[in-house]
Amino acid sequence: MGKFIAALLGVVSGFVIAHVLNETPEGRTFFARSRATIRTFTRGVQDAYRS
Repeated sequence: MGKFIAALLGVVSGFVIAHVLNETPEGRTFFARSRATIRTFTRGVQDAYRS
């Protein structure tokens, strides 16, 4: 039970930190680049799977 609570606190604190970071211009830029990188990777995997 203790490990579950620790994991839950980790997830919640991650969301809180991401929310606070996203309120800054640098944070928005970071998340925009991250989304673009993930999107590019996902498209590459999809294209490789289709061919």
